[in-house]
Amino acid sequence: MSHYKHFTTKEREKILFFLAQEKTISFIAKELQRDKSSVSREIKRNTNTEGIYSPSYAQKQYEIRRRKCGRKPLLLNADIHKTVQFLFLQYQWSPEQISFRLKHEKNPIQISYATIYRGIYRGFLEEGKLSPGQRGVARKLRHRGKTRHKNGCIETRGKIKISHHISE
Repeated sequence: MSHYKHFTTKEREKILFFLAQEKTISFIAKELQRDKSSVSREIKRNTNTEGIYSPSYAQKQYEIRRRKCGRKPLLLNADIHKTVQFLFLQYQWSPEQISFRLKHEKNPIQISYATIYRGIYRGFLEEGKLSPGQRGVARKLRHRGKTRHKNGCIETRGKIKISHHISE
């Protein structure tokens, strides 16, 4: 678990306040109970083109960077999406067949079957819009998109109900 905390809007406003008073980065860091390098990096990263630090600009930049970070879902890539959708719908290959065949042929597209299943259940491979309750392309799967058992369900098929116990 990371111990790093992002700067808050209040902390950014304090930085602006101390910078306006021409305080040193060391002083600002002590007041905010942060490391000097973190404060320095924050000021350097979020100073606009005129050389002025702005808390609102810094917050906007932080939000933009935050949205861009992280790995994007593979099925949002147009080439991968088109290939997987074609193999799944036209050739009716299972996600396992698609994944292992692409790896076997040393295709530049590499995707796991778990990712393909996630894409199917999230609707990434749908050709059109679905009405509520429809399973869409999940119907092409072996179990037709149905779950095997519902949570808390007790299997009763093939079992004989005991009407009287031996003790009775």
